[in-house]
Amino acid sequence: MNIIERINEEVSIYDLFDIADPPVKYLTKVKPSQISCPFHGQDNRPSARVYPDTNSFRCFFCSKSWNPVSFWAEDNQWFRDDDKLDIGRAIEDLSSRYNITISTFDWQKKFYALKKKDEDSKVISSVERRDLRTYYAWEISNIIDNLTKENRGIVRDNVLELWKDLDNTDLNIDSWESNLKNWYKCAKIKLNVEQV
Repeated sequence: MNIIERINEEVSIYDLFDIADPPVKYLTKVKPSQISCPFHGQDNRPSARVYPDTNSFRCFFCSKSWNPVSFWAEDNQWFRDDDKLDIGRAIEDLSSRYNITISTFDWQKKFYALKKKDEDSKVISSVERRDLRTYYAWEISNIIDNLTKENRGIVRDNVLELWKDLDNTDLNIDSWESNLKNWYKCAKIKLNVEQV
């Protein structure tokens, strides 16, 4: 179980509705209920539905869904420089607020910190470059772990080729950064998951 799944299991979306600023109004915690979406402005009729069984809600006007982590990031207006939600900051805040720990979280925090440092064009040491390569590989491993047994069999040759390509990625040349990012993008494509 990764940190987002752990937060989703332990932090009720309704609890976050209660402490949001302003609080999100809802009628019941038991069954799917309609709410006014807190993000696109005032509704004449509630446009979003809360699903207690998945601990999430979806706005049919925005055509977007939120879990506790993504809701908390957007509610606090935590965005990265590329205007994407700062999920890492929401994870850190919710983990601290609700005293949630998980061994992989330290990896995720360091991974996001290194990615941020790299995106800010700050100098990354050779050790940090190896760490970044390890974290990209770790994330691809998580994707592979989440595939069904049948799908893992289908992509087996691709997986073997991926690790061979990663082993051949030279972190001591000027193009190390683009080579590593290209490997990561290609890995996701080869595994038929969402392209970045």
